[in-house]
Amino acid sequence: MKILIIGAAGTQFHPPPQKYQHHVTAFLRNPSKLSPELCNHPGLRVTQGDATSHSALVEAIKDTDAIIQAAVYGSNSPFGTSDSEKVVRCIINAVKEVQASRPVRSRPIRLWVMSGQVLMDIPGYAGKIEGDVFPIHPEHYKNYDFLQKDAKDVDWSLLCPGRIDQGEVRVLLYNIR
Repeated sequence: MKILIIGAAGTQFHPPPQKYQHHVTAFLRNPSKLSPELCNHPGLRVTQGDATSHSALVEAIKDTDAIIQAAVYGSNSPFGTSDSEKVVRCIINAVKEVQASRPVRSRPIRLWVMSGQVLMDIPGYAGKIEGDVFPIHPEHYKNYDFLQKDAKDVDWSLLCPGRIDQGEVRVLLYNIR
């Protein structure tokens, strides 16, 4: 499987062991931010690009089977800002363009969008999400709304880690088929 990781310099990314034979491309603005361990990983290709550049995304996505969007995780509002909305929209538009250029019966590109705990259900409270209680990371709500309304023709899912601390949580690609 050909997998594209957008925002691969963060703490959520760790390439799969070679025995799974995935072809992984790390797409990031600044390849120098990639850890030396990842730079030397034999199963990893590194591509420099901006996740808000439509042409760079289309080029990176054109031969891809799956994408994990791990760029610009959150803003910790009201104190910060994030380009998350712009990045998610650019990725969706690029995926749509690439899919439209593929043969009709081609398998769709699979997209996982990094979101956050604020969109997870609260156990024991049907229909309530954590963001109803703690209204932080407003971009996650906007991205989720956008995905539901404007990305119906894209095969997407949210990837919502409960908490991310330096080195604690990583996106693992071991069992993707």
